[in-house]
Amino acid sequence: MHEKDWKGIPVFMMDFEGSSSSGVVEYGVVRLLSGQVCETWTALCRPTGEILSRERIVHGITSKQAGDEEPFADAFRMFVDFRREGIFAAHNRHAENGFLKDTWALPPAVPDWRRGEKTAQEWGPWIDTLSIYRSLFRGLESYSLGSLVDLFGLQEELEQLAEKFCPENRSRPHCALFDALASSLLLLRLESEEMLKDRISSGWLLQLSQEATPQTELF
Repeated sequence: MHEKDWKGIPVFMMDFEGSSSSGVVEYGVVRLLSGQVCETWTALCRPTGEILSRERIVHGITSKQAGDEEPFADAFRMFVDFRREGIFAAHNRHAENGFLKDTWALPPAVPDWRRGEKTAQEWGPWIDTLSIYRSLFRGLESYSLGSLVDLFGLQEELEQLAEKFCPENRSRPHCALFDALASSLLLLRLESEEMLKDRISSGWLLQLSQEATPQTELF
């Protein structure tokens, strides 16, 4: 991959709410470019199975609320377009990549951001803020999204972005766009770290994203 300013390549930070039982019942996507939030997308999705009670307690979405919405599978073209334009990102790439692969095994030919002009048929590579923070800030008590937002003083800025972009009543943890905005702020704030001055590139972020093992505690 060409070592260019990572802020010049669109990054699509995403979060999905759902489970293996229900499928994706909400998605949130944030387009990052030039070091800022440029555009967002979010929607409830008709479940493919049962939304279990323990899941409703976490994300607050019921089958009645989402039952008349379009299924996540209908968003295929939109996510392919995202992947063609830029790099995917998440706070725990394994969860988001798993939801995509469970819905659509592979995209058509898309740019391989690791190898210049070549193409690939995969939803990755992913920038993973969970892996990045586990690698750069070792020994923290928790690497959950909420803990990192609090630790690095991002709550006020997150609330401001949520007020601007999140739908009514979907502006809290475990709402897809809210979580995607939180993950976006974690990625963008890396620019403020003195130890990372002149080090950050898309290739470096992708490499660092592969170096830490997955963790189940997400928020």
